[in-house]
Amino acid sequence: MSNGEGSPPATKINADMRLGLRLLAKLARIAEQACQATGISLPQYRLLSEIVSGPCRLGTLAVRVGVTRPTLTSLVHGLEEAKLLVRLAVPTDRRGIAVRATDAGIAAVDRAEAALAGRLTEIAGRTRMADVTGLTRHMSSALAE
Repeated sequence: MSNGEGSPPATKINADMRLGLRLLAKLARIAEQACQATGISLPQYRLLSEIVSGPCRLGTLAVRVGVTRPTLTSLVHGLEEAKLLVRLAVPTDRRGIAVRATDAGIAAVDRAEAALAGRLTEIAGRTRMADVTGLTRHMSSALAE
């Protein structure tokens, strides 16, 4: 439902929700900074992390990464130029294209994940890592549905 102007219906935002939204924004910035410190952007990390375990077709990858096809094309082009991924023909589809991470791409993901883990550990050290781990598992499960 919308309000007639194309906007989603209003959601009541209480203090806890507002705190969560602001935390999410801060965590996104922290993740972006951690990735940038290792030489890749957060969107590049998200794409590469989807293909480190094996090749993926571009259409499927766009959905997994949550970007439009033009944005995916731009990301793939930049990562290909940096030699972090390669394009592959899909044997069962003449027009199909898949991508896979190169060894350098896998190493970039490893560096980014080490930086991200370091920041998360640093932040969680102020609280309790078990709480962070529980929340991480819960949110990962909810997002997978």
